[in-house]
Amino acid sequence: MGCGTSFVKYVLFFFNLVVALFGLAVIGIGVAVLLNWAVIKDELEGQLNVAPWVFIIIGAVMFVIAFFGCCGAIRESHCMVVTYAIFLLVIIIVQVVLGVLMFTYGESLKQGLVKSVNAVFDKRATDPSANLVFDNIQQQLECCGKYSAADYGLVLPKSCCSRLSAVGKVLGDTCTIADANTTGCGPRVAELYEKWNKAIAGVAIGVACVEIVGALFALCLANSIRNMDRRSRY
Repeated sequence: MGCGTSFVKYVLFFFNLVVALFGLAVIGIGVAVLLNWAVIKDELEGQLNVAPWVFIIIGAVMFVIAFFGCCGAIRESHCMVVTYAIFLLVIIIVQVVLGVLMFTYGESLKQGLVKSVNAVFDKRATDPSANLVFDNIQQQLECCGKYSAADYGLVLPKSCCSRLSAVGKVLGDTCTIADANTTGCGPRVAELYEKWNKAIAGVAIGVACVEIVGALFALCLANSIRNMDRRSRY
């Protein structure tokens, strides 16, 4: 095996080792969401409450494919390397299909996220856990209420006032409409979706390019392994 082929072999091995570890991390995220975010999951729309399972499935698929890539490269197995390349090509096709679906149904997904956040707000008065979840949403996203601070009337929770200092919150400073975050959590979620949707699309394109290179490397390595097997027979 020449230097160029050896280089491709070890690049594939270490690249897929990283992908395998990342796949395990994605599985861990999915399991954590599934176990610890029961309150949020109960409020999600039907098309959104499968999100933890999507993470788990994606992580598992990543791990299996990376396993074929690692083992095929290090063992110089023509069958495993070709299988790995086929998996990559299938994933590229799936990514293209998902990209088209996200572009087609992106507005529905955004509205589903907004409705889910609004549903948590509506349960604040009767469900303490929903109240805690929405307080965290307001703190993290720096928003207030469903549409604006006016949704609370005159009494606002301190989570609406991100501009209050930590000392002020401890001392009991009052959160007023003048100090409150001006954007509602529903519009904030829609805004973040619009922002990150484009970023995710860019990352997906970059990942697809890397996958194409990986598939080409795998096919080159598979061809080299097959040629070595043929020469060893004579």
